[in-house]
Amino acid sequence: MPSMSSKLITPVVLTAALGLAGCGGSSSRSKSHASAPKTGVRGHIYRVSLTGKAETPPGPPNGAGSAVIALHSSLKVCWRFSHLHGFTDATFAHIHRGGAGTGGPIVIPLSTTGKLQHKGCVPTSAAMIKAIEHDPTRYYVNIHSKQYPAGAVRAQL
Repeated sequence: MPSMSSKLITPVVLTAALGLAGCGGSSSRSKSHASAPKTGVRGHIYRVSLTGKAETPPGPPNGAGSAVIALHSSLKVCWRFSHLHGFTDATFAHIHRGGAGTGGPIVIPLSTTGKLQHKGCVPTSAAMIKAIEHDPTRYYVNIHSKQYPAGAVRAQL
């Protein structure tokens, strides 16, 4: 029969192990798997730090923020933008095809109403999800503003 102390240690060790498994690195770019809300469908999540310096041409020198981009195998892309600062009047957000330092075509329009939507989901194709997952660094997310219509802040996935 297990002792009382071993009954208490097992849940504590298990909880600690699960807590450590959920921790990410300190990198500004990380990729993880997560369940899609309500459906339990698996996908990839990209957490990135947006900067004005990464934009081409450069956006505001102190422009910054965070983005979480979730690619779901249920053929949708969801996003959440937070901690945006260094610019005002955000308008649109997109995922573009293009390597670091280069501009490229929009492949997934995210927020398109003319006033930035800080979170949402849009449909996409299986081919687009596969292409991004195959080489995410060839794609970037950016946010445009009235003062920086070509792009205020950006980050490679």
